[in-house]
Amino acid sequence: MIVTDKSTNLHHRMPTVFGPFPGPRQSFDGRRRDGSSSTSKEAFLTFRTPRSALVSLLPPGFSFQDTSPSDQDAYVTVAPKSLDNLEWLGFRGYNLFSFYIHGVQYVSPSGAIHKGTFLPVLWEDLADPIISGREELGYPKLFADISISEKQGSYHTSVSWKGSCFADFSVENLRKAEGPAPTMAPAEAGTDEGLLLYRYMPTTGRPGVAEVEYPVFVPYAEERKVQQVSTVRRFVGSTGEVKWYPLDWQRLPTLHHIVKRLAEIPITSVVACGLTEKVGGSDLSSARNANT
Repeated sequence: MIVTDKSTNLHHRMPTVFGPFPGPRQSFDGRRRDGSSSTSKEAFLTFRTPRSALVSLLPPGFSFQDTSPSDQDAYVTVAPKSLDNLEWLGFRGYNLFSFYIHGVQYVSPSGAIHKGTFLPVLWEDLADPIISGREELGYPKLFADISISEKQGSYHTSVSWKGSCFADFSVENLRKAEGPAPTMAPAEAGTDEGLLLYRYMPTTGRPGVAEVEYPVFVPYAEERKVQQVSTVRRFVGSTGEVKWYPLDWQRLPTLHHIVKRLAEIPITSVVACGLTEKVGGSDLSSARNANT
């Protein structure tokens, strides 16, 4: 018999009449997922850009941290990533393409300050994590076809929608590095205690009116308690590049405005690039409304 009582602490998503919805944070019967055997391979390119090029992307209450009165630089990381051997997907996987802004903070109405990295947008190539991440956590996930290829010492990602390529990413001259992987956010960007998101759900029948609208904070310290993540191998690259192709409304009918805005952000200089392979992954269940 299917239990549809939504008063339980199990995750429910549409269609709710069939009972709790299995996903990355629970099985159908409410058992917590085991992420110990999941694997990930994430490339990254971190670059410096003027803060003025990013400030309009920060939601209400968000601002750059005051790291130095004279420093008007901001730091951005573009990161393609492949996940595999995920228990919640029957030990299958999928790909992501994320755009991070470091050195951001959110000040709540009560005065609490959350400092970290803001994620304004990411793409994934599978519906299941997009739906669960948007509805349960508030991640700004969109769909795209993400193609990843690797050759000796090089890594390339192409991101497209219905055959229209809108982003190319590459890291070259990769060489093996020792020791644990450094944090993605450069120290110069400021304090990095977690991931900042901005959740928005529209009201049915009332365009422009939010049913739900609030900032979300995912603290790294709490995530580490959920599941141990270990670095298997890591590589540093000598050169990297990311290119955006805004195209037009015909070829990118739902993404043109986003890609066009990202393409306008200048790259002053590349700070770091590389590739990291890990085993183990948390379920992001520590995500919380930053106003509570």
